[in-house]
Amino acid sequence: MPDPIRLGIIGTGLIVTGRHWPALQSLPRDFRVVALANRTPGKAEALADQVRAATRRRPAVYSDYRELLAKEPVDAVSLALPTCLNPEVIEAALAAGCHVIAEKPIAANLTDAARMLSWAQAYGRTLMIAENYRYVTSFRRAAALISEGAIGAPQIARWSLYSHIAPSNAYYQTAWRQQPAHPGGYLSDGGVHQMAVLRMLLGDVAAVTAQVAALRADLPPADTLHASLRFLNGALGSYDVTYALPGPATPLQIVGTEGALLVTRDQVERWRQGKIVQTWAEPSAQDGMAAMYQDFAHAVRTGQAPRSTAAEGYADLQLIVAMLQAAETGREVAVDGELFEVMSS
Repeated sequence: MPDPIRLGIIGTGLIVTGRHWPALQSLPRDFRVVALANRTPGKAEALADQVRAATRRRPAVYSDYRELLAKEPVDAVSLALPTCLNPEVIEAALAAGCHVIAEKPIAANLTDAARMLSWAQAYGRTLMIAENYRYVTSFRRAAALISEGAIGAPQIARWSLYSHIAPSNAYYQTAWRQQPAHPGGYLSDGGVHQMAVLRMLLGDVAAVTAQVAALRADLPPADTLHASLRFLNGALGSYDVTYALPGPATPLQIVGTEGALLVTRDQVERWRQGKIVQTWAEPSAQDGMAAMYQDFAHAVRTGQAPRSTAAEGYADLQLIVAMLQAAETGREVAVDGELFEVMSS
């Protein structure tokens, strides 16, 4: 049994305490958290106390990530930072000899994201984007069923989401989300999750048209998106999301020539001739976070590419940017065309 990977965590905010640390805590054979960095040291100290309570080892705490990289013998780092900081800190960590897993979106713009595509090979280290939706069991089940031909050739996909961000939501108070540098604000911050799923199930998208709306001034620069997608395989799709209003939970629907799938975060239904013919209950540990970190550990130890590479993170962001550009221009936009940056605050 190999020794646990010595992990440093840079950025110790809500997503780390709520999602990353619980996932890491469930994988003691894969990871040992040895160092934390946060520019607000009190946040890192609080997490250090939690780690010590669970493991009897207290990680070192730093207020500057550069000091952590210089002083701590870490094998890898996990980054949970404002999106605009990802390129700077990722490259510094890779240059220091660390493997890196970084929270999505990959970057605040496609120019920075494109620079990062060669870094894993250039530095000889794993660079993974922490897109947990790629590891949600129900989404992976649906992808496998489609690949196996369970519904024939996919023809239509429809996904409507009401991802309400109320002022009481803890993430609402995040300063970098209130003044976003990333395109579309919540539309890309949250939207890359759904883009990862759509691409995983149906493949890449050829072109999009879209409209956006700003229903609430406190969710800049826009909070609502409707997009029509034309996939490379010929399937057509619609994607609707609002962060402004609450609404009903609705599954992702994929209709093929021989049936349909209805997919939620914890269940898959296969329909045929208007009836449910099979159901899978598919809960995911920590909403896919545990499986995500297991994949990261495997990549670090074997040198094999993880499932959620920088290239996948780039493609997820590229698809959202294409939708925002289509909304801004009022024209259909080719996803692999030359895209300009749009709709940051």
